[in-house]
Amino acid sequence: MQALGFRRPNQVREAVYGHLKALLLSGRFAPGERLSEPLLAQELGVSRTPVREALMRLAEEGLVELVPGKGARVRVFTLEEVEEVYGVRALLEGEAAREAALRATPWELAELEARLRAIDEAPAEDYPEQMRRDLEFHRGLVRLSGNKTLARLYEDLLSSLALIRSALPTLSQDEATREEHRAILEALRRRDPEGAKRAVEAHVARFRDLVVEALRRRV
Repeated sequence: MQALGFRRPNQVREAVYGHLKALLLSGRFAPGERLSEPLLAQELGVSRTPVREALMRLAEEGLVELVPGKGARVRVFTLEEVEEVYGVRALLEGEAAREAALRATPWELAELEARLRAIDEAPAEDYPEQMRRDLEFHRGLVRLSGNKTLARLYEDLLSSLALIRSALPTLSQDEATREEHRAILEALRRRDPEGAKRAVEAHVARFRDLVVEALRRRV
């Protein structure tokens, strides 16, 4: 029988991978920032091997770029890739909102509202925490659709979305974002599937435009 290449899970290896991925998705590292293998190993109190393996896994997931001769850096998305990611997000989240308006219970909507309050309750200076709670609101919205396939596809998109979103870490608590979130929630409460879909699409489109504008300024 041909060897299957199975590797027994290692707690340190998995912990380092999970920790670095969480830091990337929270916006703790800037797009294009170099990820020093020895420095990360020193800060985490581990050898370089689990850090190297974690960076390789994150590269396979499209969150990190391995540059020959220069090591690892946080992935930088092109403008075209940003447009693609936000286009897919609008499709998935818009459909999720439409389905959620038809099936979400009052208790589920109350929980979604609590996620909105949690965004504003995050410390004003802690942008990564604001962004994490913002993404949890949208993840909760998608789950309310009851569509498991859609939710799985959205989870696959979430890593890219979070990394792109880190280009604008300060917008989760601004008034325009609050109004858009409230518009989504109110459409769900009205049982207005098309209104909920439009509210999500408008919210996604605004953030797409802001991210694209921010990236263009950096070029």
